[in-house]
Amino acid sequence: MKYAIITALFSFFLIYTVSTAYAHGDEKHTKKVKEDTVKTHEADQMHDAEHAGMQEDLHNMHETMMEKASFESFPTLHPLIVHFPIVLLLTAFLTQLAGLFVFRSQLNWVTLFLVFGGLAGAYIAGQLVHPHTSGLSETAAWVLKQHEIYAAYTLWTALAAFLFKTLSMFVLKKKLWLEVIVLVVLGASAYSVGEAGHYGTQLLYIEGVGSQGNFLEQPNTEGEHLHNH
Repeated sequence: MKYAIITALFSFFLIYTVSTAYAHGDEKHTKKVKEDTVKTHEADQMHDAEHAGMQEDLHNMHETMMEKASFESFPTLHPLIVHFPIVLLLTAFLTQLAGLFVFRSQLNWVTLFLVFGGLAGAYIAGQLVHPHTSGLSETAAWVLKQHEIYAAYTLWTALAAFLFKTLSMFVLKKKLWLEVIVLVVLGASAYSVGEAGHYGTQLLYIEGVGSQGNFLEQPNTEGEHLHNH
């Protein structure tokens, strides 16, 4: 009887200890689950806030991109003008070549107007809206020099082609040998404007000159030039 009572008390104590420990463990587990849930919820809120911020930035960027920039927004108008002599002089070479064989009278006038437009565009791009630069690296300065050399070749060959074409149409009455000279000079002009465009593209996309006004001098209100790097 004595041993039975001791055994019963021991069993009750053991069961109570195990159940109490399990209850505390379950409580800790529940508390940990709650803490993890709170942390996960906070992380989700932070992620949602960051995502909303990114969406707002993208929306603002999209709205900015949808706006057409004014001429005053450009650091220089050179890229807008320089495409005209490139297109016009290359086309003039093709119409001059075709005019040696077909539609001579009509294509002569087309070529004359194309050469005049290319000459005017080359002069405006090279003399009137050519930006000043500063702070260039040695490589960028060399590329700019090559760009300016070929731009000068383009201007002078376009002028020569216009004069020869005018002479052929109004003075010597379309002599074949003179038309061939016009073709050769226009070929040289087309080559020069292509090389000038190549070095200009290298300046912009490789050396970073002109992108967002980098390395360009901007005139201030007093007519002086401000540096933009």
